[in-house]
Amino acid sequence: MQADLPVSQLIRVIAQNFSNAGIPSPQAEAEWLLASILQTKRSGLYPQAQRTLAPAQQQTLVEYHARRLQREPLQYILGACEFFGYGFRVSPAVLIPRSETELLVEKVLTLLQSQNKPTIIDLGTGSGCIAISLARQLPTAQILAMDISIEALEIAKQNAAMHKAADRIRFLRADMCDASTWRELPIFECVVSNPPYVLQQERGELQAEVRDYEPAAALYVDDDGLQFYRAIITFCEQHLKRGGWVACEMASPRSAAIAGLFRTSFFTSVEIIHDYSGYERHLIGKKSCTNLALRAGV
Repeated sequence: MQADLPVSQLIRVIAQNFSNAGIPSPQAEAEWLLASILQTKRSGLYPQAQRTLAPAQQQTLVEYHARRLQREPLQYILGACEFFGYGFRVSPAVLIPRSETELLVEKVLTLLQSQNKPTIIDLGTGSGCIAISLARQLPTAQILAMDISIEALEIAKQNAAMHKAADRIRFLRADMCDASTWRELPIFECVVSNPPYVLQQERGELQAEVRDYEPAAALYVDDDGLQFYRAIITFCEQHLKRGGWVACEMASPRSAAIAGLFRTSFFTSVEIIHDYSGYERHLIGKKSCTNLALRAGV
């Protein structure tokens, strides 16, 4: 593409190219791309409408433009995204945080806002967006962020340091499906998780940006798709206090089966929350306060 055009023309050209390629929100993505290169906000582009990019910036634009046309997610190209009003570093080692997950954070905040020094664990923390957003909103909370991926934990640590939350978030490499890696952990007042929940046979239904670029280990599950929810229940059985809360994201086609797992274990007040599109997306459950509903005394 011709990169020596004024900013206003570049926005139009890039947006049209993105539209022709079937990229959603082409105008917004064109603006985000240019704003990143010019190190300004999207609103800051238009006062610079007649400006032309410096040669190095033009080279970067050509590279980023080509990568986006190959359907590489813009967030990976820029190395950043926004979640819950905060900026986060991202890479192909972590899932790109999504607006639907903000609803999960909002619900946890509602549950814990009156508690003094709540203890929270984020199972499968990825970029750390959930743990860090909770830490920023709950300044007395103590949080453990757990993930099996060394690369993901490094990104999460960088984000925690950037948001000055590293002193209240501890990071642990462990597999939520392998109890031997977390058996010695303490009791928590809230367990939150956005686990893998896409079936392998559903890959073809995903956008190319997700299917071809986001980390498969953080997306896909085998068999009936309930593996990680069984693991969450096992974790809660041992490490969630009585009367504590679990909050997790889920695939809407399996919401009934997932809710059934929780309702037939030791949880009461199991609630399903719909996302912005009306799909059943999140589950909230309260652990029974009595021994009668428990399979193991915790």
